Amino acid sequence: MELLLKLVALVMRVVNVLLEPLLARLGGPARTEPFPVIENDLLRLSATELADRIRRGTIRSVDVVRAYVLRVREVNPLINAVVEERFEAALAEATEADERVAACGGEEESLKQLAKNAPLLGVPITVKESCSVKGMSLGGGVVRRQNLTADEDGETVARVRAAGAIPLLVSNTPEYCMAFESYNNVTGRTLNPYDPRRTSAGSSGGEGALIGAGASVCGIGSDLGGSIRIPALFCGIFGHKPTAGVVSIKGHMPVCGDAHFDQYLSLGPMCRYAKDLPLLLEVMSGPNASKLRLNEPVDVDKVKIYYPQKLELTVNAVPIAPEIREALRSALKYFQNKCAYTEPLNFRYYCESMQIASTALQTLKDVPNVFGSSKPNLLWELVKVMTRQSEHTFATIFMYLLSASKTTVNDANRKRYMRMGEELKQDFTNKLGTDGVFLMPSFPKPALRHYESFGHVTGFMYTMIINALGFPSTQVPLGFNRDGLPVGIQVVGAPNQDRLCIAVAQELEKAFGGWQPPK
Repeated sequence: MELLLKLVALVMRVVNVLLEPLLARLGGPARTEPFPVIENDLLRLSATELADRIRRGTIRSVDVVRAYVLRVREVNPLINAVVEERFEAALAEATEADERVAACGGEEESLKQLAKNAPLLGVPITVKESCSVKGMSLGGGVVRRQNLTADEDGETVARVRAAGAIPLLVSNTPEYCMAFESYNNVTGRTLNPYDPRRTSAGSSGGEGALIGAGASVCGIGSDLGGSIRIPALFCGIFGHKPTAGVVSIKGHMPVCGDAHFDQYLSLGPMCRYAKDLPLLLEVMSGPNASKLRLNEPVDVDKVKIYYPQKLELTVNAVPIAPEIREALRSALKYFQNKCAYTEPLNFRYYCESMQIASTALQTLKDVPNVFGSSKPNLLWELVKVMTRQSEHTFATIFMYLLSASKTTVNDANRKRYMRMGEELKQDFTNKLGTDGVFLMPSFPKPALRHYESFGHVTGFMYTMIINALGFPSTQVPLGFNRDGLPVGIQVVGAPNQDRLCIAVAQELEKAFGGWQPPK
């Protein structure tokens, strides 16, 4: 498998270089006018602040929801991130939230109870289409599924709604969530709010674009190999992949029949402000929240900061861009100036992350099939794509071709990589413990051009290995490169140490400014 994956990665990188002038044209023209400025101050408040002010009656949920509806309508023509909206229903639910607050009569005890039972009351959210919202589209960008809707809320969506949050819409994904760029043959291609010639990534790319554009304060995404963190990087926001199994994936589409699927797929929060991460994660975790101890204070000055001695995972890896290296160095230097404990690490088998992660995901059984046939002729589908006769995208077929490579892995190699993965997980867990985090790139480059991800296959292993190990990770924005594209890193913790990742993210937000609106 090593030779096959390396060969595929090398070929695609060469093709990318050769096609770079064409890719630049396919991405469309540069923006000629500034991105719409956020004029309503309600759009600059965190979800936590919005919830508090709504409860206290200093602002109304109706006004907040209306402000976000107007912002979505203003920017969506520029980014194409919305699959289906429910604005009228959201405004009605906002009225109910305001009435619920009014019924408390301003009594402090009643308001405390309201904060406990409905901590997100009246706060608008957006949801990745793959995370079921009752009555809303659940087609997943698949042509023959485009009229399907969700019969009920997914479990995590239901928890967020029970906490008082108000879904505004469901956002765009790749076909069947099977690519690293959010485009499909039903709702089209989502554009990056910082540069329309660039992708917002995937598969939570619609969420990333909306939140980055200031058209959503927070949302629900899902992450199997970086699908929360890479869109968060490309769109300059925060995204958290929780510890494996903590947040329910029930109601997600597609879903794998394998009993261990929730050890790899995670649903998690995406937002503009790091202070919202603990509240959102606590709500989304439900009964598992106690494992994470999110309400316990973290003394960031006592958190041990580890970082990789070598950044590239393999010799054949996509090189880390200078601005990503600088982002990591800047974060590390910040903690060193605070006299925090820092230490470079070179974990055993870390350089084998690509093979370990790929093998782990390829052991899953009952993987859903987007094709009409259980044994599709992928080469024929590829021909149809080239002649624009296929209902599927090239990205979907490409991913299926890659997954077919598992037939080349013999049992001995599969067992070897699984053993290496277990040992790597144990090494990480032992070293990070309950007081350490690992700073590392989430992707080698800032936002790619549209269709460019095929030449960066190995780049996704920086996030995919974290899914394979089941660790929590928070993507943190750390400014911009000279082209105005967001840069950042991910903060990784040991299992159930999500609060450490989030605390470090909050500290870095204070130091580097966090999310900044597109210009």
